[in-house]
Amino acid sequence: MKALLLFITLILGVFLAWPYTAVYRLEQALVHDDHQALQQMIDVAAVREQIKRKLNKNVESNIGDVSNGFIDWLQSGIQRLGSNAVDEMVDLDWVVRQLRTHNPRYDKGGVYDKLTYAFFDGPDRLLLRIGELDESPVHAHLSLQGTNWRITAVYN
Repeated sequence: MKALLLFITLILGVFLAWPYTAVYRLEQALVHDDHQALQQMIDVAAVREQIKRKLNKNVESNIGDVSNGFIDWLQSGIQRLGSNAVDEMVDLDWVVRQLRTHNPRYDKGGVYDKLTYAFFDGPDRLLLRIGELDESPVHAHLSLQGTNWRITAVYN
């Protein structure tokens, strides 16, 4: 019985630590500007889909409350680009810029220095907050997709 309890505790501990290893890999990819690793860790299509879902009041989205700046950015994009605005504006570089928003080295660098929250938002989702609450923080969701943790939503 003790062995079974120890085994279950070990498995639970590994599962709880697993997404944090993805955060570490994300940090390393950002610091080293490793676009190949970033492409594997960021699901741009899912990020776009969550933003579109947030725009549609009749559909539920994983994105929480957004800042006025985020809404202004979306509105100006829709005015300039029309209905394909999100597809044209949101790409890997945009996601990386959002993650680095609070980094003093905007062109390179990671998120660790400004990471103020990283905890489960569900059994298969980790919520990251980059920046202090009073500084319009960037939020990113890491979701379990198969056997990989990937960024599936970014907003501020």
